Amino acid sequence: MEPEKVVPEPKSPCKRVCRLDEDGMCVGCFRNLDEIANWSILTKEEKLEVLRKAHLRMQLRDIKLGRA
Repeated sequence: MEPEKVVPEPKSPCKRVCRLDEDGMCVGCFRNLDEIANWSILTKEEKLEVLRKAHLRMQLRDIKLGRA
């Protein structure tokens, strides 16, 4: 039996830009206000989901701006 891998607690993606765009998304970390405000109480799995969504938002923004 293999030992379980310990996944470290995800770190906040905050870039210290802290400015919301017209859609309510932070232009630094690509999280919405609820995701930012609730970060400290989210489970590890919920944090990973927020990070996944934020990454997708960043990619979508780049596609809209023609940077893909």
